[in-house]
Amino acid sequence: MTRPLVLSALGLILSSGSAALAQDAPSFPCLNPPTLDPTFPGDTLLSDQQSFNCFAWQEFIAVTWPQAGGDPGVYGDPGGGPTVFETFMTSAELMPPADYVAPPEAAEGVRQLARTAKLDGNFNPGSDINEATPTTAWLADRDGNLVWYEILVNDAEADYIIGNQLFKAASQRAMVEDGGRIDLPMGVFNDSSGAAEFKAAWLSVTDPDDPRWTRYLTADAQFCSGTGGDQVCTTGTVALVGLHILHKTSAQPSWTWSTFDHVDNAPDQAQVDAGTLDREYRFYRESGCVETPVPESCAAFDNALTTSCLPNVSPAYALKDFQGGVVDPGSACQPYPIQVTRQFSLPSTNENPIVATNAAAQAMIAAANPDSVFQYYQLVNVLWADSPVDENAGSTAPMSPLSETAFRPALNAFKVSNPMLETYAQDVSCVECHSGATIKDGGGSDGVPAYASDYSFIFGMAQQ
Repeated sequence: MTRPLVLSALGLILSSGSAALAQDAPSFPCLNPPTLDPTFPGDTLLSDQQSFNCFAWQEFIAVTWPQAGGDPGVYGDPGGGPTVFETFMTSAELMPPADYVAPPEAAEGVRQLARTAKLDGNFNPGSDINEATPTTAWLADRDGNLVWYEILVNDAEADYIIGNQLFKAASQRAMVEDGGRIDLPMGVFNDSSGAAEFKAAWLSVTDPDDPRWTRYLTADAQFCSGTGGDQVCTTGTVALVGLHILHKTSAQPSWTWSTFDHVDNAPDQAQVDAGTLDREYRFYRESGCVETPVPESCAAFDNALTTSCLPNVSPAYALKDFQGGVVDPGSACQPYPIQVTRQFSLPSTNENPIVATNAAAQAMIAAANPDSVFQYYQLVNVLWADSPVDENAGSTAPMSPLSETAFRPALNAFKVSNPMLETYAQDVSCVECHSGATIKDGGGSDGVPAYASDYSFIFGMAQQ
């Protein structure tokens, strides 16, 4: 991306003709402020928390830009069509199992969602995402609507995997045993993008005409449940409630780990404790939560006897009888609202001014397009290494686990997690899990050594 390293948000907004708004617009607390530009940055020349916060916002803006293009005045228009990241290849498309049966073809622009953290034959935690919790529990909002998850990869990563046939377990093993290694491409400043992965959390919307959804990125979706010829699919609307952006760059070969969510998702636990809630939240009900017994016919988790009204407690039971993303109305095992709070408040310090960075980005977006849904999203945090090591630069293929040292924020002091994607495991930072990623069956019972897969779990989804 060709642009000066120093560019104030005030100047950008004035150039848009919104002088009155610009007078009060906050400035970015960084030397590399984001702009309303659809170019995905390959890297950043500056390595400090403030710079990575602004770098993350530039990534978010680029991948949420309308796929059809357009100027900043249309960025984030409600119902404006798919964004760039929505057009990327999904993990299911990239790594289909050998017995994969594609769901019925959806209309153009309709997302195909088949993964919510439910314990049935349609969810395989060993070969697909397991984001909401380490116990594969599902997540539902205050009205009992379910959250669906998907993983996507950008073109640079897809091309690397497809070009090396790494969607096959045998190809992965041959690569590392022949002296190679899983080494995804790095982004280069003002040049190539490098490999990037995206993990999205989508909330089912049953009342899409309600004005509240004009604050969210929404999409048409096809929900599928069951396997093979027994799949059942229905259509509906979903709203984006969380997004991880994982990006490998030359300056950060151990990747940057950025995560965003919606301002209406959940309150900070500190707000709840202080009794200072400032709005109605989608995943938290201040009053009216009632614990109910677990029906005898439901598969209880951890021998639970009742549901819970405490925040961030895994569901008491598994769901049954999914039909096209809808639990059979006759089943006793219905989804119920999960109380969610943010365990770690957004940082607001000189070293990590997330709150100020969000305010500046949201003001810039609103000044360009007062209707933009993206003025209601926020950066939660960015994880990066202040002494990065390229573990693929050695003479042999690296083994899992990869390095967890020198990451900022410090892993032992502040956790980088998203309440929508790590609801029940907010005390674990991204890299603490991803450092253990291996090739297919690496370190498993069949004797495959634990060859590392460059911090990416995608490779563990490969065909045998």
